[in-house]
Amino acid sequence: MRLFIGIPLPGEYAQIIGRIQEAWKKRLTSKMSWVRPDLAHVTLKFLGEVDEDRVVAIVQAMREAARGSFEMQGGAGGFFPPKGAPRVIWVGLRQGREECAAYFEELDGGLAQAGFVAESKPFAAHLTVARVKAAMRSDDWSGLLVDLKRDWPAFTVSHVVLWQSILKSSGPEYRRVAEVGLEK
Repeated sequence: MRLFIGIPLPGEYAQIIGRIQEAWKKRLTSKMSWVRPDLAHVTLKFLGEVDEDRVVAIVQAMREAARGSFEMQGGAGGFFPPKGAPRVIWVGLRQGREECAAYFEELDGGLAQAGFVAESKPFAAHLTVARVKAAMRSDDWSGLLVDLKRDWPAFTVSHVVLWQSILKSSGPEYRRVAEVGLEK
């Protein structure tokens, strides 16, 4: 099973992302891979291919990392990598960044104790809007960041989800494997 742990987003986010993507499709000449708005989420940990018998240990680590619900709100956008041709366009967090990072640290430590590889890169909470397959110099990349700078709605993060990512030719499909409340 190809698994990841993340935070689901409210429907308002899917609507906003969908409108932004539609506007960008008319303006950009670069070859893009668009994240389906209804699948948008904040990834906490990508686990990759995992045997089904390890799901119990993953869910246990998710439970043990819980420290209570918190408020989250999207913030300004950005690119990965930060310099050179963009490969990923994302929305950062205005609110909830520290809580996400704290949950991630606990989760990553618990998963490492269960035999998973600890993350080597620093955690940067974000939601991916699009991936750039082939960047064109003529595109106004800085203009995209203006579109992402808006008043994103705040919402309460009360649970995290273990998703299975099923890759299909039409794009990924996500299936909820487990949902864990954040209250201790």
